[in-house]
Amino acid sequence: MKPSVTILFAIITFIGGLGINSNAFFKVVKKPKAIFIFIIGANLIMPLIAWTLAHLFFPNQQNVITGFILLMAVPTGMTGYIWSSIYKGNEALSLTLILVSTLLAPILTPYTVSLLSNTSVHIDTAGMMISLVLMVVIPSIVGTLINNLTKGEVNNHITPCLKPFSKISLFLIILINTALVSERLIANASWAYVPIALTCAFLAVIGYPISYMLGGIARLADKESKSITFASSLRNVSTALVLAIAYFPPETALPVIFGIVFQQSTCAVMAYVLYGRKKTT
Repeated sequence: MKPSVTILFAIITFIGGLGINSNAFFKVVKKPKAIFIFIIGANLIMPLIAWTLAHLFFPNQQNVITGFILLMAVPTGMTGYIWSSIYKGNEALSLTLILVSTLLAPILTPYTVSLLSNTSVHIDTAGMMISLVLMVVIPSIVGTLINNLTKGEVNNHITPCLKPFSKISLFLIILINTALVSERLIANASWAYVPIALTCAFLAVIGYPISYMLGGIARLADKESKSITFASSLRNVSTALVLAIAYFPPETALPVIFGIVFQQSTCAVMAYVLYGRKKTT
């Protein structure tokens, strides 16, 4: 089932793209300060923190180090928009950050990994770029265009019906990709996996106070700050898993798998810590 992964991921991204409105995008980019803060937090600070921690705790495990860098180098996730909506963030900004991060991913993700990993393993930068274009960029653009052409009607009436297919596709992607590396990972399983898991949990947590402080330093409005916090802290981890399996040794997938485990639970905790109970009214 491995060849189906690219198609399944494209389906997820396309469904997510149906919720993006390019008009909101152009409105937000006229005041780009929040976008620049997001790029600094998500694409510069967090990969450097991952690189530092990985080298500190796993100095002789280059494949694991690469996995941590890849985890922080992939674009932001669509779930950032969902959490921002729950806590009354700037929804237009959240969608814009997803689109910006998606469009930049074919360039930033491969070159961030290549620059920071310093690995002897050959990194297929061109292959990663092509995969990101096919899995992320093109489906997002097509979904956004359809949303614009229907003036948002597809998002209001069709997208909710497609959500179950998106969830099923994500389940299958994780299942297939984990199965591909399971034999190697299980054979090498040991207590050495515990520090990898704990480091992933710490990385999942630390993004929130850092991006929250960046919003404060930049004097962003409260709604903008919330959108930046969620967008900078959440990652499209399923993209990282697909890339890890396709272009790197099996051990590279370990931080990504643990990242999937911790991402949403830590988000729920940190959102409560920073903003209190979710806003229901």
